[in-house]
Amino acid sequence: MLEALVKHYESLAAEGKVPRPGWSKAKVSFALRLDDDGKVVQVHDLRKEEQRGKKSVVVPNEYWVPEQSKRASGIVPQFLCDNSTYLLGVDNKGKPERSEKCFQAAAKLHQEILSECSSKIALAIKKFFANWKPTEISSCAVLQDDLEDLMQSSNLIFMLGDRFSIEDEEIRNSWQKYREQEDGAEKMQCLVTGEVSTIARLHPSIKGVRNAQSSGASLVSFNAPAYESYGRDNGQGLNAPVSEYAAFAYTTALNALLSDSNHVKVFGDTTLVYWAEQNNETYQDCFGGFCLQDENIMEEKDLEYIFSCLKKDEPINFQGVDIDYSNKFYILGLSPNAARLSVRFFLQSTFGNILKNSAKHMDNMELVRPPKKKKHIPLWQMLVATVSPKSKDKAASPLLSGAVLKSILTGSRYPESLFQYVMLRIRSEQDDMEASPPSYKITYERCAIIKAYLCRNGKRGITVALNENENDVAYVLGRIFAVWEHIQSEANKGINATIKDKYFDSACATPARIFPILQKLSGHHLRKLEDGKKIYFEKQLTSLMGKIDAGAIPNILPLKEQGMFVLGYYHQVQARYTKKEDKENG
Repeated sequence: MLEALVKHYESLAAEGKVPRPGWSKAKVSFALRLDDDGKVVQVHDLRKEEQRGKKSVVVPNEYWVPEQSKRASGIVPQFLCDNSTYLLGVDNKGKPERSEKCFQAAAKLHQEILSECSSKIALAIKKFFANWKPTEISSCAVLQDDLEDLMQSSNLIFMLGDRFSIEDEEIRNSWQKYREQEDGAEKMQCLVTGEVSTIARLHPSIKGVRNAQSSGASLVSFNAPAYESYGRDNGQGLNAPVSEYAAFAYTTALNALLSDSNHVKVFGDTTLVYWAEQNNETYQDCFGGFCLQDENIMEEKDLEYIFSCLKKDEPINFQGVDIDYSNKFYILGLSPNAARLSVRFFLQSTFGNILKNSAKHMDNMELVRPPKKKKHIPLWQMLVATVSPKSKDKAASPLLSGAVLKSILTGSRYPESLFQYVMLRIRSEQDDMEASPPSYKITYERCAIIKAYLCRNGKRGITVALNENENDVAYVLGRIFAVWEHIQSEANKGINATIKDKYFDSACATPARIFPILQKLSGHHLRKLEDGKKIYFEKQLTSLMGKIDAGAIPNILPLKEQGMFVLGYYHQVQARYTKKEDKENG
């Protein structure tokens, strides 16, 4: 995984999309404009307006700055970009003595790095740190209007005239030399590159994972004896030796992926990022539009075009690019875990395999559907089908989300919990026609999931629509139940509740106990019908009953057979509506 991310970093670096080692992006609110003597002559506001919903808010701007060290505790100054505590020695935390120490530490760091630097802005920064006194902040008139904003943990940088310190080439070179100084750091063989190099004790933070710490979290870190090995006490990153270059490269690449909101998806607690070795953005769009069925990326006609090409094993052209089935593609699922990140899964395969596995899933899910329902059901709708419509939290089980996604992309068995959740919802809910919109216990999405699960996990050949030749007992019983419900509805026009509301769950689980009751009840309903309809339904029931041997109605249906019962019921109901539509259209 880290090796793939390092390769991706190198591709991005070759295109100039990410910084060189030693630099990272940071949010900056203000610049302190200095004169040649190092005096602050103006506070330059770098913030920008951003629309968030209906509100317009002022937010910091992002700049490439010298890579910032982690601050767990103690005093840790940053170079060229830091908050007012370090660059001015003042804040609103009520600890002036600590603020003074922070400023002195920052002054020492800047004087050391810039000691041999002679550019105008470098000289101005050195003079600033040599002459600035935090205790005299009140006498600096140019800071007074913005002082409250400056002390709100905002990052500040320096500038001279219209030029930022982070843009000065001589300062950049001084920073690079400082980073490369020998400081006695231990050298080992890097697990990622295989080269003997300086090992990163602390890896840069990963930002952008949903519900992880906003300040960032780590993929690799050790902070307790229980995690240490081979006698590396307090070894931190030394327990899994990754070179400083590889640590910088993989975190930079991952942060770049996570910052691209168009190609990051969240399912439950899993944040998904994905990338290709070649033509990355085109393949990201194709994956997001087809495999994740993102309507903002791909229209239904494009989805159908790719689906058709895959079934016929034909070439695909997307966004003017001929899709290379052999192009390597990577998918990483991350979840928050305190100050660390958990890797839910990491998949690497050819893009063609991933597309074909997704098409196989769509094929498994294909089912006769009511009007206005789309043919393909995206993952988020599958997950919603496992949650009660009355629940305030509509999110599915976090573990289920990642497991279902992994099964789709790898073509492996669906998780058992997916089927169990759907059957649980069917057993525990009732139709609610007064809700807005009305809710139903047996839905297109839930039945599609049942079909997909039984086709893939149960190895059953289940048709898209009603199969008149299917003799599976549970399937036939579900069809019979649907016919009985139809008879009841015809005999009692405008009825509010049918046998489904009272008997469906028990008929599905224990048919031998319930079906005699329903058969007797159906006889009463048939007698209310006119002769033509009565004969029609009697023929239907006779045909269906003939598929079941005498005394073959099971006492108990196992869970998978209950799924077949539900599908039989659904198919029969949809066949009725399909015939009704055909009759009306004809």
